[in-house]
Amino acid sequence: MIIMIMIIIIIIIIIIIIIIIIIIIIIIIIIIIIIITITITIIIIIIIIIIIIIIIIIVIVIVNVVIVIIIIIIIIIMMMMIIIIIIIIIIIIIIIIIIIIIIIIIIIIIIIIIIINIIIIIIIIIIIIIIIIIIIIIIITTTTTIIIIIIIIIIIITISSSSTTTTTIINTTTTTIINTTTTTTTTTSIYIISIMIIIIIIIILI
Repeated sequence: MIIMIMIIIIIIIIIIIIIIIIIIIIIIIIIIIIIITITITIIIIIIIIIIIIIIIIIVIVIVNVVIVIIIIIIIIIMMMMIIIIIIIIIIIIIIIIIIIIIIIIIIIIIIIIIIINIIIIIIIIIIIIIIIIIIIIIIITTTTTIIIIIIIIIIIITISSSSTTTTTIINTTTTTIINTTTTTTTTTSIYIISIMIIIIIIIILI
């Protein structure tokens, strides 16, 4: 009877160890996937957390089943197998501690990945804000230059018109040949000065 009970306990321990090894392999695969895909989205992180929670629930259910089996074995073999029971409990405690440590490591890795994603999002937002500011500055500078050029053109037109009126008044009092030459020289000089002013402004803006 004791040998049969020992065989049953050994089988249970082997089953527990196999299950724990499978769980550890699954967790290691999850860690490798997380390390390879460091820029995963929040949805994938949530899915991984759900998988970890499901694994924890499975482990808790397995541990509960094992505890129930152990209690049944204790009732069957009474007080003759106290040492074996203590060894099994110690093994289970060690396995649970290992699982808790692995889960803590996974949670730390997930937190680090979330922080990295948040930093990347902040950097992208800052770059977008800088680009928008640069675009606004370019728009403001172009509009101001256009306004300045329009004002200069208006001034030049007014000056040229005033010069022509003065020359016509002079034409009535003086000879026609002298007046036409002065008119053409004044207007051409005014146009030359205006063109030079516009060219200087364009060079400064460039």
